[in-house]
Amino acid sequence: MYPADLKSLTGLRIVAAAWVLVYHFRNRLGLDLEQVGMIDKGYLGVDLFFILSGFILSHVYVRAWAEGRFPYGSFLWARLARLYPVHLLTLGATIMLWGLGRWAGARFEAAAFDPAAIPQHLLLVHAWWATPTVQWNFPSWSISAEWFADLTFPAFALASLTLRRRPIVAVVLAATLFFSLDAIVQAYGGSLTRLTAHGGVLRIIPSFAMGVALHRLGSTRAPPTLVAHTGMGVAVVWIVVAATLGLADRWTWLGLAALIYCTAETAKAGRGGVLAAPLMVYLGEVSYAVYMTHLPVDIAYFELLDRFVRPVGGWAWVAWGGVLVFCLFVSVAVYHGVERPARGWLRRHDPFVRRPEPHQPA
Repeated sequence: MYPADLKSLTGLRIVAAAWVLVYHFRNRLGLDLEQVGMIDKGYLGVDLFFILSGFILSHVYVRAWAEGRFPYGSFLWARLARLYPVHLLTLGATIMLWGLGRWAGARFEAAAFDPAAIPQHLLLVHAWWATPTVQWNFPSWSISAEWFADLTFPAFALASLTLRRRPIVAVVLAATLFFSLDAIVQAYGGSLTRLTAHGGVLRIIPSFAMGVALHRLGSTRAPPTLVAHTGMGVAVVWIVVAATLGLADRWTWLGLAALIYCTAETAKAGRGGVLAAPLMVYLGEVSYAVYMTHLPVDIAYFELLDRFVRPVGGWAWVAWGGVLVFCLFVSVAVYHGVERPARGWLRRHDPFVRRPEPHQPA
C-alpha cells in the first residue's frame, strides 16, 4: 500500500514545473536554447503534470468512491480551492501588465490578449474549444483542462474500480487511448501533446486516465524497491534519449508514465531519494505558483530588460538565470501570501459540508 503522503511525487512536481518554465524562456535574450532536445520538449512537462494529477487524485479519493462516501460537491469545492485563487491572481496580474504595457507603448499580439476571452478564463472553460488560441495567462489553459478532468473524475474512478482486478489492462487501455487520439489528431495535421486552448481537454484525458490506472496497478502490485529505483533511472534515461533524438512525443510520454509509477513505488519503502528531500518537497508544494506566475514574470522581467538593459554575451546568461531566481521568489511569495491562505479559507467554508447549528440559549 502507498503511504498517505507521497513525498517523492510532490518533489517531482517542481521538476515538471521547471521543465515547462525553461521551455517557455528558451528563446529569450537570443540564447536559442531550443537546440537542446530536453529543453525543446519542455511542453511535455504539462503531460507529466496531467499524469501526476490522475495518480494523486486517485490516491486520495478512489477508496472513498469504492466505499460509497465520495463527496462530489466537496471534491469540486476542494479542487476549486486548490486551483482558482492563483488562477484569478495571475489572470488579474496579466491583465494589469497588459494595460500598463499598452499605456507605455508596448506591443502585444491582439489575438493573445483579447478582452472578449476574459469570461471564458474566469469560468475555466478556455481549453474547451472556447477560444481559438492561448490567451492572457497562457499556461492557465492546462488549469482549464484540469477542471474538466475534475468534473469528470467519477467516470475515471468508476473505470478504475471496474478494472481493479486487471490493473495491467487499465494501463494498456490508457496507453492505447493516448496513441489512438494522437494518431487521430496527427491525421488532421496536429499533435495531441501540442493541443492547448483549442482542444486541451482532449490532451488531458489519456494522461489523467494513465495516472489513475498506474495508481490502481501500484495498489495491487509492489515490485522490489531496487527494481523501482532502477526503473526510475531507466525512465529518466529513456526520456532524455527520446527527447534528444527528437523521437515522437508518444515515446517520451511512455517514459513519463513509467517515471511516475516507479517514483511512487519507491515511497512504499520510505525511500523516495532526492525527490523526497525536504527542499524538493517544499519546492513541489510551491510548483503550482511557479507554473502559474511565470508568464506575468516573463512579461514584466523581459520587457524591462529589453527597454533599459538589453544584455548580450555572458550577461545574457546572467540575466536569463536571474529570471529563474526572480520567478521562484515571486512564487514563494504567492504561495505563502495567497495560495495557502485562500485555499485554507475556502476549505473551511465548504458549502457542501453540514455544520452543527450554533447553540441558542433558552
